Amino acid sequence: MIKSRFSHLKLSALIAVFAMTLVPYPRTSAGSRLSPIVTGADLGNEQRIIAKYAADLVAYDKQTQALGKRARLVSSDLDDVQNRSEDLKRRLSEVQNAVREIVRKLKAANEFDDLDTNIVARITDARDKSYFQQNSFKKLLEDASNDLASYGSDVTTPVDNLRRKLTSRTASPSGDSLIRAHHAAAPFFRNGLQCMLSNIQVGIVWRMGGAEDKAHQNTRICACQGGATCSGAAI
Repeated sequence: MIKSRFSHLKLSALIAVFAMTLVPYPRTSAGSRLSPIVTGADLGNEQRIIAKYAADLVAYDKQTQALGKRARLVSSDLDDVQNRSEDLKRRLSEVQNAVREIVRKLKAANEFDDLDTNIVARITDARDKSYFQQNSFKKLLEDASNDLASYGSDVTTPVDNLRRKLTSRTASPSGDSLIRAHHAAAPFFRNGLQCMLSNIQVGIVWRMGGAEDKAHQNTRICACQGGATCSGAAI
């Protein structure tokens, strides 16, 4: 009888062990299962700084062009764009520092020397691949990290041009000077600061294995090539 009871307990223990093998082991955390694996240098913070500045620059460009198309202006109409111009010029050093940090991170991750080759390998669109092969993201980053702050005149020129267009003055009922804008403002930033920032942005996107969206493509083409179809859309 004792032997029978022992056999029964042994059988029960074996069944319990077998049942435990059917239950999957718990994972360490749900988050670790869902979180993407980050490889290489993390450029997210620098990308946000550059994207915010580029969007503000496009908005400023659109505002100055809209003012230049007005038939009549008063001098106070330029107060807001003047403030924007000063803010953008001040922030140029911050953007240059962000580019320098990108270069530093890529070098620390041993990604900088082969940057262009690796990016081309990630681009699947034939047109984008052809465009990138005609340029060098590595050189663009090097140039921007050294010279970006010198593009301050690209920021101040739109306001300076508008002020020069404020020529035919008569007294307005409010006592402010009434100005007639005889000509629309010329397009700004062609092959300058906005073009450089657009190319840096798309280079970062391609380096991360992404694709350029249509809105940013329009902005880049407008900034770098100009033309009547420029929409000034921001990324």
